[in-house]
Order: sequence, then C-alpha cells, then structure tokens
Amino acid sequence: SLDEPAISYGIVFGNFMSEGVYTFQGGTDCMIDMMQRELRAAGVEVETSAAVDKIYVADGKVRAVRVNGREIACQAVVSNGSLPRTVLEWTGEEFFSPEYLSGLKKVRLSTSSCQVYVGIREGEKLPYIGDLLFTSTYPEYDTDALLSRNVSSRTYSVYYPEIRPGTNKYSVVASMNARYEDWAKMTREEYRAAKKAMIEDTLTALEQYIPEIRSICDYTEAATPLTFQRYTGHLQGATFGSKFDGLRYSMELFKQVGGLFHTGSVGIIMSGWLGAANYGVITANEVDRYLN
Repeated sequence: SLDEPAISYGIVFGNFMSEGVYTFQGGTDCMIDMMQRELRAAGVEVETSAAVDKIYVADGKVRAVRVNGREIACQAVVSNGSLPRTVLEWTGEEFFSPEYLSGLKKVRLSTSSCQVYVGIREGEKLPYIGDLLFTSTYPEYDTDALLSRNVSSRTYSVYYPEIRPGTNKYSVVASMNARYEDWAKMTREEYRAAKKAMIEDTLTALEQYIPEIRSICDYTEAATPLTFQRYTGHLQGATFGSKFDGLRYSMELFKQVGGLFHTGSVGIIMSGWLGAANYGVITANEVDRYLN
C-alpha cells in the first residue's frame, strides 16, 4: 500500500527484478528437496512437518525448543514464523523488556491474500500466455480497491509442463489481495458461498485470456486469509508477516533473549524466497557470531 516506505519496493524491483523475472524449473518442491540434500550432505539434520510450539529460556538465553511435543536442547533458535507469535506465544512476555514489548505490540500486520487454483484436465493444454500476468480493471491505483472482496486486480501464475519436467500437467493460480477481517466473521455457509463465488468470478475473469478455460478445467479450489492463517501459522494470514516497522523488533530479538533470532516475514523485502536469501544470510551471520 501507499503507507509502505518506497525504498522497500525500490530495492525489490530495482535490484532483484532489473534483469527479469524467472521461474525455477522443477518447482518449489524440487528446490526444497535440493536444499535438504545440500544441508544433509553438510551434516545438518532436517525434519519437515515439524512445528515448534514452545521456546524455553533459562538465565536470559535459549536452552531448548519443543517440536511436535518433543523437547530438543539447543543454544540458538532461528524463527522465520510470525514475529508476534515467536515473542508472545512461543517464548513468553516475561523474558522481554517492557519497552520492547510496547513497541512490538504496535507493529502492524501486513494484509493477506486469496488464491484460486484451477487444474486443467489431463490431455488438455493451455495456450502460452506467459508465466505471470498482472491484471487490473480498476482505473487507478487504490489500496481499498486492491483489498476489496469485489476483486478488480489479479495476478495469474500459469504453470506449463516445461516448468516441471516429467509431467504433462497445466494449471493456473490466481492471487488477490485481501483483508482477514472480511472473511473472519462469516458463518460456515457464508464462507463456503463466498469461496464458490470467488472461484466463479476468477473463471469469468480468466476467460478474457483463455476463452475455453471452463471447458478444459476439471478441478478448482480456493484459499482465503483463514486458509493462510491455518497452514502458515501467521496471525490473520498475513502475507508478508508484519509491516516494515516490524524489522527493528525482528533484528533486535537476540538482544532481548540470547540465542533467539528471527528472519523473514517482515515486509515485502524480508519475506518469502527473497527474505530467505537476503535477510536469512544476515541473520545466519549473527547466529554464527553468537555461537562462536
């Protein structure tokens, strides 16, 4: 939105997208598998589907974490999850200064997203329309319009077999900005109806680029801010975690509790794959310095 510092977008689009936008061949699961193999080759133990729900502190320093109910002793913890949950829920307010907590509780969460997945029937093909389409029917830039449930702006990610060698599958994912509060107070019936309407609206909008989309798709699914909150653990399904003002409290976490670090999930520049590559390296160096 317009209340974000311009430099955060300047860095993203100027530095990281100046040479173009590329799609990783093999997909995210392939990339994660490669990362796991590289880590294990270096002697790192890696576990997936492992949720941390408690960080133990003794004498002002991290001493252990609880993972899937199992306590594991450690000297340092790096969280890339929700900053408020890392501090307030998993660690505990009693380990932080009043000044830090006061500032942290004022940090704004980022807005959320909705997505519609459209799977193409086996044997059918999509015409090549590009990998990424940014579309809008709204006449001007308007934050409220971007976040409205009356969607006027969508980003389409189009997946072709070439992206995942060895498959012959096509799919489209439409992404829209959204507000958590617009979905949180619905009844179950209202929620289901709203998801169904969002799928229908997406197919109608997609017909402008793929006229035959309804006849060649055989599976659709919708995700809302509640979906993202459930599966990512981020409060209110915040797409980028907190707003940019959370960066200070993220970077100063280890000054409050020795061995406790945070990376990613702070504004557009410090989130997602970009956050892992950019902020992750900064934090890794801090962890190394702390341990050694």
